[in-house]
Amino acid sequence: MYRLAVSILYDEAESKDVVSEVFARLLNNGDMLKADTVERYLLTAVRNQCRNVLEHRQVRERFFRLMSDEAVQPALSSDEQIRMEELMRYIRQQLPPLSQEIFRLRYLREMTCQEVADTLGISRQTVHSHLGQSVERIREYFKSNT
Repeated sequence: MYRLAVSILYDEAESKDVVSEVFARLLNNGDMLKADTVERYLLTAVRNQCRNVLEHRQVRERFFRLMSDEAVQPALSSDEQIRMEELMRYIRQQLPPLSQEIFRLRYLREMTCQEVADTLGISRQTVHSHLGQSVERIREYFKSNT
């Protein structure tokens, strides 16, 4: 599973996070798998999680480009600037302080989930939980305000 993740992501730390996330989901869901389907299920789950990571990378890269102070800013349309300001305001005003810090370290400082956990002295699962909840809250907010 780890080798598959590394072959897709080219990042050892993120690959470890992907494999851990797959096992965490499996344990949390309590799904019982038959012995002949376990390997297929796990490899498919790793592949899908890697796809999610790659999609988040693209979003994060776009976010960094939009938020950089370089000459990119004038290229933003006024609608994009308004949306980015609204996103940052929502994060500052609506997310709990720990979620804000986790979000900042993970997406703005590009730390792995394990690095964020080590920095803040919390578990990697706590980091995953806060990120998932934060992203879901942001998604819901922007869905309802579009």
